[in-house]
Amino acid sequence: MAINKDFNPEFVVLPAASTYESGDPIRSNGLNGVCLEDSGNVTTGYATVNTEGVWDLSVQAVDDEGSTTIAAGDTIYFDSANTPSLSKRSSGSAYGIAQEAISYGLTDTIQVFLIQDADEAEAGKTGTLCYFKTGPVTSGKGGGAATGTGGDENNMIIDGINFEYHIVGTATATAPIIVAGGLDIGLDDADDDGIEITRGITARSPEAFTVGTSPAFYMKVEATLADVSGTDAFLMGFRKLEAYQADPDDYDEAFAANVNAGNIIVTEILNGAATATTDTTDDWADGETHVIEVRVSAAGVCTLLIDGAAPTATSAFTFDDGEVVIPFVYFRHDSDVAEDTTLSRWEVDYQ
Repeated sequence: MAINKDFNPEFVVLPAASTYESGDPIRSNGLNGVCLEDSGNVTTGYATVNTEGVWDLSVQAVDDEGSTTIAAGDTIYFDSANTPSLSKRSSGSAYGIAQEAISYGLTDTIQVFLIQDADEAEAGKTGTLCYFKTGPVTSGKGGGAATGTGGDENNMIIDGINFEYHIVGTATATAPIIVAGGLDIGLDDADDDGIEITRGITARSPEAFTVGTSPAFYMKVEATLADVSGTDAFLMGFRKLEAYQADPDDYDEAFAANVNAGNIIVTEILNGAATATTDTTDDWADGETHVIEVRVSAAGVCTLLIDGAAPTATSAFTFDDGEVVIPFVYFRHDSDVAEDTTLSRWEVDYQ
């Protein structure tokens, strides 16, 4: 039996500031942990620390830009210069993964799963599964009430998960609503009005993936369309992490399924070139529910599945190496309007 083990890795003595209390979060010598004793109970200048597990800790719902929300699965960062020391400020050091949500700008005690390296922080960016069972709690992205003018950006929390949404066109509705089948994203049912939904458009997004660095990942969206002739655009897939665009054709890179007047079309954009399309020859009829899945390999190779099977026709597409991409849903009405357009599942994870 080896006899050169210095300590149990979940229980260590680390250098620490002179004053701390049992239960305080700490980061020392590159390790994250929670103090097990008050200062003075061990040698001055050191702390007895547990470096593993899930702990109830005080966390503030702010990031480097100001107030925000925290959702289960978000990466939590440590910075001893702030009180509390835990928040979503990525200028600090990755500390743990939130297991509970905190409302906009508040400070609360939630469960935090301790992590010790960047790979674990990357893992904390994924694992979203939302069935849209509760009505959204909304706010403007910069605070205050949600707004519905074209170009506005808002937050919504559904089932404890934080989403962002961007108003398209001249819509006056301020938010999607929960209906019997899920989340109705039709807003005010008017020609050229719509919405785009993401989980954030910064590198701190819990669903931001880097091609060539992140393991293979995927997105599944389950949706129901009441009137397919009223869809001008209904895209589900991945796009480059960049500012919201009123027209999805203006994104620099994207790969998605697009439902247009009942046709399911593969939509591709590479390096700002014109949008390329391939008709799968598969159709979406009025009132039908389908599951669209987009898979992206670690090398950026994209695959589309419809209800778990390959489409009748498709095309090959690969995101650029090093590209940071996010999952998105973009919807816009045609003149006939699509009436209820309902999301019943949003699933994103590693493959």
